[in-house]
Amino acid sequence: MQIDPIIAYRNIDHSPAVEALVRRRIEMLERRDDRITGCDVTLEAPQKKQRHGSVYKVRLNLHMPGPDLSISREVAQGSAQDDLMLAVNRAFSAAETALKKRKKTLAGIEVKHHPPVLHGQIAELEPELGHGWIRADDGRMVYFQRDSLTANGWDRLKKGTRLKFRELQGEKGPFAAAVTVAD
Repeated sequence: MQIDPIIAYRNIDHSPAVEALVRRRIEMLERRDDRITGCDVTLEAPQKKQRHGSVYKVRLNLHMPGPDLSISREVAQGSAQDDLMLAVNRAFSAAETALKKRKKTLAGIEVKHHPPVLHGQIAELEPELGHGWIRADDGRMVYFQRDSLTANGWDRLKKGTRLKFRELQGEKGPFAAAVTVAD
């Protein structure tokens, strides 16, 4: 983590045991995702004392590339300090789950890879039928059609014309796409 964690208490007395738990759980989050750059933890209770039990609220804000991750959990049970620890554990467990989900979502993004641009020259051309063959610079023969030209210019093509193209695989073998006349 690039920035030291900030732990704030609101309407709660500082507790070394709770702070130790928070720091331990922050370390666990760092092991789960090393892209976390900072963490703000706010531990709070309501201003007014309640007759029965207390409500403890824990808010986490994890700073990381992209949008920050914010988690908030409340526990309202008895009046012991254990309830604050329970709220801390619930908030950090929710943060772990959210980090797992976020990691899966980011890993699921597929980057579309385009085939490289190849060069070659027309080896055979059937202008009336609207197709031909390109002999790539590496010697392979690649089929192309009039529709694969990126600009109008079918009438100017002839045997030996230099072309740039991307090779794709079809059911019957390789074919050229995004075909342009090489300058």
